[in-house]
Amino acid sequence: ADVHAYEYEDGPDPDTDKVAFDLTRNYSSPWNSFLLSYLLREFQMRCVQEAWPIRKDDDYIEEVLRERYKRLRTLWKNARPKLTAKGLMETPAEQEARLVENSLIQGKESRQATRRRNVGICWKWLQRLIITLGDHGMSSEESSVENGIENVLRVKKMEWRKNIDQELEIIDLQRILDKDIF
Repeated sequence: ADVHAYEYEDGPDPDTDKVAFDLTRNYSSPWNSFLLSYLLREFQMRCVQEAWPIRKDDDYIEEVLRERYKRLRTLWKNARPKLTAKGLMETPAEQEARLVENSLIQGKESRQATRRRNVGICWKWLQRLIITLGDHGMSSEESSVENGIENVLRVKKMEWRKNIDQELEIIDLQRILDKDIF
């Protein structure tokens, strides 16, 4: 009622002591625009009062507030009761079960995406390592005998050198599994 009166009947401004968005509409509605502008002014005023060392311009803060509103609205929409396959509204228990299941699925997808990103980063690091070491960057694993003299190669362990034996074993194993990779 307050939203309708404000937007169509010259009603009072939204109550800034009890900020309540109209989640049925997007951020550009008059009601939501008023509240986002109010939050922007409050944010910038606090920034000045508390003498924050880093200040952002209004356009940046306004965009952040819009994005936060979009996320809030999406969460609100997803949390609303849905129609079941039988054409009935979900019960609160069904609604809660759906939300928990969606949360678990999102968590799993997020973890998988993080692992994929991390694996990609690891392979890029290993590739840079091999390129940096080059053909002669790794010691030979075999000793040789020339003119009756046996050459024994010893690996000098430097304290500053990172132990990358495990990483190199991963590369060797991958080379054995997929001969066309290198």
